[in-house]
Amino acid sequence: MTALTPVYSIAKAFTAAAILREGISPDATIGSLAPVPARLGHLAIGDLLAHRSGLGDYGGWPDYRAAVDARAPAWPESAVLDRVELGEPGNFRYSNAGYLLLRLALENHTGSAFFDALSLDFEAYPFDWSRVEAVDDLKRYDPRWVYTGTFVANIDHVAGGLARVVASDIGQRMLATRVVDAPGHPFAAPGYGLGLMTDGYPARYAGHGGGGPGFTLFALATADGSAAHGEVVAEETSDGHLIERCIAALG
Repeated sequence: MTALTPVYSIAKAFTAAAILREGISPDATIGSLAPVPARLGHLAIGDLLAHRSGLGDYGGWPDYRAAVDARAPAWPESAVLDRVELGEPGNFRYSNAGYLLLRLALENHTGSAFFDALSLDFEAYPFDWSRVEAVDDLKRYDPRWVYTGTFVANIDHVAGGLARVVASDIGQRMLATRVVDAPGHPFAAPGYGLGLMTDGYPARYAGHGGGGPGFTLFALATADGSAAHGEVVAEETSDGHLIERCIAALG
């Protein structure tokens, strides 16, 4: 695969790695790192990274889906954060809104734009459509809808970068924290660490999926980072078959 595509939520793994690399403690509160709504300020960084803060998601809002499908301009971030549901912490609950908060914290802590703060070690670019082969209607999709932050890259390069993250001390810290029974993926024992989807505990595989208008992707590495594989399809769909292909490629 040589094409550049938006990697969408795969960027979450690199966001988590950047936050830990910056020395931000998982015990720190989001309110101590970024100006956020007062009702969210107590949420712990580690809980946000692991999707166990109790924060809901905006992905299922009918008006959000309608606005995206209509290729409308993205809403202000405050419109999402003021509205998103907040429940009790502890259980796994996938939340893009949580990673919006983490993106704001990373940018505020580093004083850099999201892409620069990631310090990626492979060829990648901030998300705009100029480097992506896509139909004109797709290019009307406002990149600012990806509130969590993402970037444009080759999926093979992303998988290699993910393997290097996993192999590092930071990556092993990301794996060490696991939410048991994180549902929704065809792993034998699905879990979620700090920004990583995992299979088994100790993990056998670690990776992340991404999907949005035009593309669905998955990048997967062995738990020691010795091998990795990525898959992408040019449609917005479920990623189960991509995970299966990644597992088959890694053996």
